[in-house]
Amino acid sequence: MDVFGGAPRFLAYPRPVMVQSGTDAVLKCQIGGDPRPAVIWERNNEKIDPQGRYRVFEDGNVYNLIISAVTTEDSGQYICKAKNSIGETYAAATLKVEGEAQEMELREENKPRFLIKPLSTRVGRGEDAVFSCKLWGNPRPEVVWEKDGRKLNEIFESTHFTVGYQDGGWFQLKIFKTRAPDGGVYTCKARNEFGEALAGAVLLVDAGPGHEEEGNLKMFAVTEGKHAKFRCFVTGKPKPEIIWRKDGRLILSGRRYLLYEDREGYFTLKVLYCKQKDNGVYVCAASNTAGQTLSAIHLSVKEPPVRFKQPLIDLEVWERDLAILECEVPEDSVPITWYLEDRRLQPGAKYGMEEWGTKRRLTIRDIGVDDDGIYLCEMPDGGRSIAEVAVRGTILRKLPRKVDVLEGENAAFCVEVEKEEMDIHWYKDGIELRETHQTILKSFGRTHILVFVNTMPQDSGLVTFLVGRSKTSSQLRVKAARHCPPSCPVGVQINTERANAALLSWIPAQDSRRNPPSGYVLERQEVGTGSQEWLQCLTTDSATSVEILGDSVPCEADYRFRICSVNKYGKSNNVEFPRAVHLVPVARIQAPLQDALVPEGQDALFSIELSASVIGTWFLNGTQIQEDERFSMRRSRTHQSLRIRGVRDTDNGAEITFIAYGIRDSAALYIQGMSPLVRFTAIPDDERNKTIQKGCPIVLHCELSDPSAQVHWYKDGSKLHPQNGVEILTEVHFHVDVKAPLLKFSAIADADHKKTVMAGCPIALQCELSDPTGQVNWYKDGTKLLPQSGVDIQSEGNLRSLVVPSAQQVHTGVYRCESKDDDIQFAVETDKNKNIQEGTPIVLSCELSHDPSTHVDWYKDGMKLLPQNNVEIQSEGLKRTLLIQSAERIHSGIYKCSTSDDALVFKVAVKGQSPKIMPMALSEKYKMIAIGCPITLQCEVSEPLAQVSWFKDEVELFCKTGLDMKRDGSVRKLMIHSAKVSDSGVYSCSLDDDVVTFNVDVEAPPVTFAEIQSQMELCQQTSERMVLSCEISQPNAAVRWYRDGLEVEENDNLILEVDGVYRRLIIPETTVKDSAEYVCDTADDSMTFFVNIAEPPVRFVRPRKMASRLEKVAGESLVLDCEVSRLNAEVIWKKNGEEVEDSRNVTILEDASSTDHWELRQPGAPYPGTPNVIQLNGLPSAPRVVEFIAELHNITVCEGEDAVFKCVVSPEDTRVVWHLNDKQVALNERAVISSNGLCHMLCLHNCMVSDSGRVTADAEGLVSEAELQVQGELVLFTKKITPVTAEEYSDAILEVEVSVDSGEVQWMRQGVLIHPDAKYTLKHKGRKHSLTIHKLAMSDRGTYSCETLHDRTQAQLTVERECARVLTIETASFEVELSHPNVPGTWIRNGIQLKPTNHFRMSAKGQVHSLTISNLSVEDTGTFMFCVDNLKTSARLVVKEPPVTIFRKLEDQRFPEGAVISIECELSRHNVDVKWLKNGVEMKPDKDLRIYAMGRKRFLQIMKCQVSDSGMYICDAGDRVGPLHKIFCSTSQRFSMGEDQNAVFVCEISVEDVPGEWYKNGERIQPNSTVKIRQEGTKHFLLMCNVRAEDSGEIKFVARHVESVAYLDVEGLPVSIVKPLQDKTVLEKTRVILDCTVSNPRCSIRWYKGINVVLPSEHFEICSEGCYRKLIMQQVELEDEGTYSVQVGEYSCSAKLTVEGKRGKELWFVHYQCTGSHT
Repeated sequence: MDVFGGAPRFLAYPRPVMVQSGTDAVLKCQIGGDPRPAVIWERNNEKIDPQGRYRVFEDGNVYNLIISAVTTEDSGQYICKAKNSIGETYAAATLKVEGEAQEMELREENKPRFLIKPLSTRVGRGEDAVFSCKLWGNPRPEVVWEKDGRKLNEIFESTHFTVGYQDGGWFQLKIFKTRAPDGGVYTCKARNEFGEALAGAVLLVDAGPGHEEEGNLKMFAVTEGKHAKFRCFVTGKPKPEIIWRKDGRLILSGRRYLLYEDREGYFTLKVLYCKQKDNGVYVCAASNTAGQTLSAIHLSVKEPPVRFKQPLIDLEVWERDLAILECEVPEDSVPITWYLEDRRLQPGAKYGMEEWGTKRRLTIRDIGVDDDGIYLCEMPDGGRSIAEVAVRGTILRKLPRKVDVLEGENAAFCVEVEKEEMDIHWYKDGIELRETHQTILKSFGRTHILVFVNTMPQDSGLVTFLVGRSKTSSQLRVKAARHCPPSCPVGVQINTERANAALLSWIPAQDSRRNPPSGYVLERQEVGTGSQEWLQCLTTDSATSVEILGDSVPCEADYRFRICSVNKYGKSNNVEFPRAVHLVPVARIQAPLQDALVPEGQDALFSIELSASVIGTWFLNGTQIQEDERFSMRRSRTHQSLRIRGVRDTDNGAEITFIAYGIRDSAALYIQGMSPLVRFTAIPDDERNKTIQKGCPIVLHCELSDPSAQVHWYKDGSKLHPQNGVEILTEVHFHVDVKAPLLKFSAIADADHKKTVMAGCPIALQCELSDPTGQVNWYKDGTKLLPQSGVDIQSEGNLRSLVVPSAQQVHTGVYRCESKDDDIQFAVETDKNKNIQEGTPIVLSCELSHDPSTHVDWYKDGMKLLPQNNVEIQSEGLKRTLLIQSAERIHSGIYKCSTSDDALVFKVAVKGQSPKIMPMALSEKYKMIAIGCPITLQCEVSEPLAQVSWFKDEVELFCKTGLDMKRDGSVRKLMIHSAKVSDSGVYSCSLDDDVVTFNVDVEAPPVTFAEIQSQMELCQQTSERMVLSCEISQPNAAVRWYRDGLEVEENDNLILEVDGVYRRLIIPETTVKDSAEYVCDTADDSMTFFVNIAEPPVRFVRPRKMASRLEKVAGESLVLDCEVSRLNAEVIWKKNGEEVEDSRNVTILEDASSTDHWELRQPGAPYPGTPNVIQLNGLPSAPRVVEFIAELHNITVCEGEDAVFKCVVSPEDTRVVWHLNDKQVALNERAVISSNGLCHMLCLHNCMVSDSGRVTADAEGLVSEAELQVQGELVLFTKKITPVTAEEYSDAILEVEVSVDSGEVQWMRQGVLIHPDAKYTLKHKGRKHSLTIHKLAMSDRGTYSCETLHDRTQAQLTVERECARVLTIETASFEVELSHPNVPGTWIRNGIQLKPTNHFRMSAKGQVHSLTISNLSVEDTGTFMFCVDNLKTSARLVVKEPPVTIFRKLEDQRFPEGAVISIECELSRHNVDVKWLKNGVEMKPDKDLRIYAMGRKRFLQIMKCQVSDSGMYICDAGDRVGPLHKIFCSTSQRFSMGEDQNAVFVCEISVEDVPGEWYKNGERIQPNSTVKIRQEGTKHFLLMCNVRAEDSGEIKFVARHVESVAYLDVEGLPVSIVKPLQDKTVLEKTRVILDCTVSNPRCSIRWYKGINVVLPSEHFEICSEGCYRKLIMQQVELEDEGTYSVQVGEYSCSAKLTVEGKRGKELWFVHYQCTGSHT
């Protein structure tokens, strides 16, 4: 049996659909299948969910997808997939949405744009800052304010700022009581459905005075010339303000002081190149609204071991002067190196370097602002002398030498100059900068700011500020954000419950939000073949499961699958699914089994050919065959065979069967020479089982393989014999009279009966005869044709042909092919129109009737042609030919061959050249691709069928694994699935003689460090081996190591090591000098190590063993000595508790063996007051010295966070015991204790409130303590209050949502707590809280806030006066009275200025201005404003639909069966949708039921009523608002409407998919911007937008042989003068404009001066702008004075023009000046 007979198949494929934007689109397909298939629609590999704009419904086996209100974004390809238990299929349909230009214009018109951008501002600390901007957009854009790329609610407390909106499109951000951290770049992002806009501004906050008390003071020492770095970690909300001070003085960023917040959240102060004057106390003070805290440290700058005899001295010089730095080294032979900060200086024109004796000099010539900085003179042993050179000049505050930012961050530059209003310029890489949405240039007096917003790597470069002749520069480096390939999927599973299929599923990795995959790649491997190759089988974008069917594999086998994630930065590791699955491809029989006739004893061979490789089973008479010595089975891909060796007589008639998945076929084996077995032919089941009515005959029949065989019939086991009522027939004889068949022609298509052949082309007439031996004759116009010159009569099998090689005019006529019983006719017309391809020859030929000597003339477009270049005129017998060797466009035209008696005309059109590659954007030709990402190159050709070739570096490419070439219509694509560096090169697409090239550059990923932290601290003791190691992403990448900003070089005590991806800096034996900041830098990333090398504690190595008392005679010398562990250790000798100092009698010595001696010499006289005998107690043994270098700090964390306590203890082997609340900390999952050198750490994970308390570090009895405070879960607002606008006397509801169900909130108004009462209702449900304010009054408006213990939100409540409310059928009027007459004003609706139309009428009478809105609709709801000068007044209009009422109700009616029923009801409004119900069930239109509307009338029509149509019918108007006014054009009707309205004609015909045409006054209507034509099934629509009076006339719809007519009458808008002319007085020779406003923009007017008509001339210019009409006189003369009038229809107005001579005026002014001088 054929198990595939019921697989889904397309009976009708979906057709391409083209619709207008805004209409509905219907995609259809017809699908068969048993069982009934499930059908889904997809777009962009995603299933379409039938909701919203998408609807899916079935009509029998027709499946429809309806997309409502399509836009151009809906254009594309849609896939219809059908699937049942047997198989699946799919087909594609293309949807094209027209109207892109209009939609783009609408998008451009309505997208947000800034009318006024926010302005940068500068405020003092503690003052409020306000940013305002004015925006346009429809609908009103949503506005989000950000600071330095972060949303405000992420960094500010809600009470610190407010965001507001005011009428007229004004948006405002206000920041209260600004602090120093509030300074930065603020951006305003506006977005609506049509697009988005962005603008930025800078806020500068001037720091004010402040004072902090110093807390616990810590000590820090650094060698002179090194950097000191202080880091302070502070938490708090709102984000704290950080201020650094030294010895009470505020520290600001400068050349030697860097203040910043690093990427780990530490507030950092870095003091560069420390000097002695940097000694002092540094305080980090943090404060916010909740309080303040501080930390202090004392910096001690040590002098270098080898000192300069004379150090450098700070200098202050003026620009373009000479600067000289001098120092003196200890010895003449000591070389030195000069540095400007981290840049080594070389002698040249700029720098002069001199040495004489121990003196060293650096001369800086033509000094500029960029020469300002720190200069270093360094000796080989590391000793440094430092000087600060300050350059005085025009620029007071310079740019930093370099600015490093991450991609996406803002880069800000600030400069201060000596004066305001100076001519300044900013440059980047030599190109002057201009302000854009990403480049902000602002000036505040003497301060100038440049900000790059959302920087990208290509923004890197040299930034220069220029003022006059002074300039300062800074190197901007934008580091690319570290991007990683996605993590591999997790939770992979395979489900094989469904036969011959595998359902693979997986879960995206948990970090998929941080590194989101763009898709997944699935690969398969065939098991058991020995091959380890994995082949890609499919890719998917976002799905997390996919079903692999057997039909997708090439052959039957066990398969393994694996999956990986991919994005543009690479791909993850592969994850293999847990087990293999057996899959069988769907196979079909290509060559079936054949019966075999084999002599006994020989081999029988059976074979079958399939369409796919599957494993099958062979059966002999129903028994499965096993491989043995008699049976041999072979399988080779799709070929299966069975060999039976030595067949026997018992095998005669055996049935051989082959069965595989979905395949079954059988054949018989016969032994040659033996009678075959008698077999019955198979009988269908319906023939085996019969149901017969009583009295009817029973006929049972069967067919045998041997006609001579005997059979027996049985009934219920009993043999039947011929008897009454039972006949057994074995043979039936028929008498057959055979007659010869009629000789007939097969039917041919209508198109083949009528042929139009171009002149010169062959004529081929062909027909098919029923008998191949039949004879036919050919005739032309009744004349029999014989084989002759120019005519070829052919006969081949059943086909009969007549061929004319070259058609001429004489060959036009009726041809007939006739047999003895039938004939067939052909009508042939010779077309003299020729379409010639450019570059091919043109051959025009004609044949004369007689006289070969007759002369002919050739003409082209009436001009006689003569033999010349490229044109030949030939004559051969009766044939005349015009030949043009190579056709060009100029050869198109009308050609005529003329004799004296006749002429023959040819029309020649020369087509364009061969297909070309269409031009493309330059950006498409240059591709920068990340490694591992797909490469897609595409171009468009002029001909969809044109063939192209692809090349890389001039080598032709062909399809292979990982490289595809695709053709999609006229688009040609080359796709490389995963880019490699070797894929870089020049690609080209070649088409004939045209070629387009692409430059592809595959970028290797940035070299990054594998470590998460970019900074590490290392504490060690001297003489230890130090190894700094880091891991990079690429093993062959180069790195550079820096020490305190200077690049290091390898030497005996500093080794640089490369080991695969690891880079190491090794110092075999460290000294204190090795303490420094070390940086490992790649081109894309850097890692910093802070190394602190401490000397070991001083111990007494060899304490002396002495008696407790030592007695000496006076006058003898006493020597005491001790040995310490370090050479440079300081030792203090004491006697009786007082320090002993060097004197005449006491000598304290220190020798090279670390031994200290104290020697007392007594020359004879004892010490005054001492006995002659000196007694000394023995020295005790030296104790172990344990000390805290850095103690514990108090920590405050939130519940669930980690707490880390650190301390630094000397010596390294000190045992530290940790206690929490006086209990020793036990090691477990939550408590981790670790140490690294001198550093000891305790980490408490997932802190709980009960963990709060005292943490103690016990270092062998020495204790350091700190407090741990764990705060409970914060109650924060997840949904904040939004501003509410409500009307007076209504209710207002304010809602919030908190993060915890049990969280309590308090509502306040203007800071006063609100209690529930009759005015206020407070509700609480779960995490949602609401405040309802009843019966609003104007006094209720203001700021309302909601607070928890940890968060606060507030919003503004606006109460508006009760609005005017009108119904849509009414007219609304607004009036404003001013204090003065004849003052022009402006009417504005929702921020848009109104212009006079038929809908909006404006008038002004004296002091009163009025606005009248006619034919109100709901869309007119809004705020109306009248503006005059800087005054304005506003009111709100609310338009509501009137309730729907039924004017004419339904009445009971009776109809005879078969009659046409028409039920009608009339509504109060035309734009209402209704439902028709019968006995409570909604009715839908079909072929016998019509539902339609005409104006306010609604109709239900039943074409042929039946008794079943009796019942109760209801017309339900409901509450929904339907479409606008529609005209249903089913019979001739007349419709009237006003100008600027829309007319819709609908005509319904009985058959779908029949094209129709619309006509107006007999002329066919073509679609354009105001006329739309579309078809939906049987309905045809014509939409005429903004009709005018000239659109009146007869509207007709024609479809095949039927038509329908209607008449449209368009009434013109009434014409009147809205604003009349005004009297004017002007000076002679000036320009004057007389203007008025009319009600209809299309009306015509006439101007008069007196009674004379004014016409346009050089003197008079007449203009028309919408409803405005103007008369302009450029150089008014005295004779132009008079009365001017304008006439509009029946209305007119006039004004007087007075012209004053200039001479009189001048005399008046002279007189006025004389009067003034007398006074």
